[in-house]
Amino acid sequence: MEFCKKFVSSCLIGRGRSTIAVVLVMLMALGLIAPPPAKAQLGAIAVTIAAAAVVSLITNTIGSLLGTSNGLLGSINDFMQALVSLWEDVVYPINLINQARAMVNQLVAQFRGLVAAIDNVNVRSATLPNPTVLETLMRNGSVADFAQFDQAFRTTYQPLPPVTDIDPSDRQRVDMSDALAMDTLKALKASDQVVGQTLQAAQIIEDEAAQAAPGSAAFLTGAGLIAAVENQAMMQRMLAAELREEAAILAHTNAIRKRQADMANQFRQDTTTLFK
Repeated sequence: MEFCKKFVSSCLIGRGRSTIAVVLVMLMALGLIAPPPAKAQLGAIAVTIAAAAVVSLITNTIGSLLGTSNGLLGSINDFMQALVSLWEDVVYPINLINQARAMVNQLVAQFRGLVAAIDNVNVRSATLPNPTVLETLMRNGSVADFAQFDQAFRTTYQPLPPVTDIDPSDRQRVDMSDALAMDTLKALKASDQVVGQTLQAAQIIEDEAAQAAPGSAAFLTGAGLIAAVENQAMMQRMLAAELREEAAILAHTNAIRKRQADMANQFRQDTTTLFK
């Protein structure tokens, strides 16, 4: 640069204005041939090279792992699809499940109304006030009104006669017969209540079966079995009540025979006394 300055000065002094143009042209050419260094451009090039190296490193080391992971994910997805197909086509076929639900809905629509109609048939036949009250209490299927039932029973069938109007043994038999009848009728009321609860449980199971999810049939079956066991237990109680009634009838019949034997013995004694 010092050389250029001296050269321009000599040219300006020696040759004048005609030389200025040539000098300017030479300076412009020299600037184009040897431009000043640009450190920023060199930094950008270095950053670009480093980024390319990082990308190459990721591609070479992590890219293969990502490819393997994608393959494993694809295999897992295929396995899950196969598992879903197994459950939907073999274990719990959707079409068969829909057919079963349709059948349940058809059975419910066909028989529920008939069951309700049979249960609601009016079989009451008493017409007088006291028997009507007693029959209503006997058939209401409730065990919460035994006190009212006892009162209606004694009002309809009359209370025990006083001791002065009946033989003591006959009075005992009458009292036992009334107690047996009341016990059996109370057992019937309890049985009717259990029957009503069983019908409600059956309706609930029917409703759940119509919309049950696959795999829940075992729970519905368990609920049905529990209701069936409770119903069977109540039937056993009713059979026991029937056996008690039969035993009481037998005892009552034997008591009448014993009473007749006592009367015959008393008649013989009175006859012997009369002819002495």
